[in-house]
Order: sequence, then structure tokens, then C-alpha cells
Amino acid sequence: MRFPVLFRRENSAAARQERIARVERVLTDSLRTMAGLFGRLADGIEKQRLQRSGHEQQGTFLRRLDKK
Repeated sequence: MRFPVLFRRENSAAARQERIARVERVLTDSLRTMAGLFGRLADGIEKQRLQRSGHEQQGTFLRRLDKK
């Protein structure tokens, strides 16, 4: 797979800055998406752990206190 946007030579400083800004936006968006995915994955693992330790029979789960 080729990434022509990343390897293209630009002639002007404004074009280079725009290309760098575009790459940074893509990178930050992908990191935010992965952070959300990893958060949901961690919550799922924690839920399974609590179910195995008997919290499922009580009908309630522990509530997290360390909100963002």
C-alpha cells in the first residue's frame, strides 16, 4: 500500500505545513479512537472479573469513583 500524500515532495512551505497538519490530525484522531476502544475493552474485562467474583448474583456491579 502506498501513501502518496506522505511521500510527495512539496514546493512551498505552506503546502508542507498543510501536509504536516493533515498527518497530525489523522494521528490524533486515530489515537483518540484507540483510547476509546481500549477503555471499552478494559470495562468489559473488569465486568467479567466482577461476574466471576460473585457480583452478578447481587444484581449490581461496583461503580467506579475515578471519573475523568
